[in-house]
Amino acid sequence: MSFRPIIAITMGDAAGIGPEIIVKTLSSQEIYQLCCPLVIGDGDVMAEMLKLGDLPIELNRISQIEEARFALGTIDLLDLNNIQLASLKLGEINPESARAAVEYLKRGVALAKRGQIDALTTAPINKQALHRAGLYYNGHTQLLAKLTNTRLYAMMLIGGGLRVVLATTHIPLKRVSSSLTSERIFESIKLAWDNMKYLQIHRPRIGVAGLNPHRGEGGLFGKEEETLIRPAIETARGRGIDVAGPLSPDTVFHQAVEGRFDVVVAMYHDQGLIPVKLLAFDKGVNITLGLPIVRTSPDHGTGFDIAGKGQASPGSLMEAMKLAAQIATTKAQNVCKGR
Repeated sequence: MSFRPIIAITMGDAAGIGPEIIVKTLSSQEIYQLCCPLVIGDGDVMAEMLKLGDLPIELNRISQIEEARFALGTIDLLDLNNIQLASLKLGEINPESARAAVEYLKRGVALAKRGQIDALTTAPINKQALHRAGLYYNGHTQLLAKLTNTRLYAMMLIGGGLRVVLATTHIPLKRVSSSLTSERIFESIKLAWDNMKYLQIHRPRIGVAGLNPHRGEGGLFGKEEETLIRPAIETARGRGIDVAGPLSPDTVFHQAVEGRFDVVVAMYHDQGLIPVKLLAFDKGVNITLGLPIVRTSPDHGTGFDIAGKGQASPGSLMEAMKLAAQIATTKAQNVCKGR
């Protein structure tokens, strides 16, 4: 039997679309051909979602990985049993489900650190719910960095022929300029360079976007290109990295799609995500670079507006699992056999 990595999927916020897209994704034979999926979540929530979807899938609640079947028609679930189903209202911010989602993540990270799983794919959590629960994180990425003691990390978004690394992530737009440093931009370039090998690209061509319109227009529209971005690029070139820029933000993504660059380093969240979501709204994937574990996620949120309505597309989660399987195959630790 060919190698299939064990990929744990954290259920995310139970009030959102995470359980629905997990059920839909694990209805796919293709996923089971590529990997051995294992859900970490709440058994009652997943059982309810199977009822709502009227799917011929059995829920196999387990307490340890050795009990998993890893077979199409069965969802293997490490049941943390931490949701009160009676108090759960789909589509509403709920501190309880936010705390539960963090527990799923902690369990997944622990399994990955012990080498019991090969990759982690995370269903969405809600940042407002986290904060109401007293958990002051701006999303999975920051929490994963803390749980793995990682200092240098970055988000990479993939979709529609684009690969984009973000120099800053979930901060207000008015704080982007003051948050950027040459060191941080260089670190983002270096993370892109070091991690593209896991996507089978060993000498990536990296384009770095400017911050301001027309990359500052010689200082007329801003000076960050010359004071922050160019020094970072020069440092990277000194390390042998193939990098160009700063490039006009309104052209660099087109150039990447056309094949000039393998990956673009963007200066802030929406600068990088808008082109990816324009080209791959239902199939974008997020990878956290720099972690000691493999982690991917769908490139969307909890979808509270459509939770429980059966409308959520599993496309992005499916792509996230495929990519996790691809990366994990290069770091193979566990071989599972369907039973």
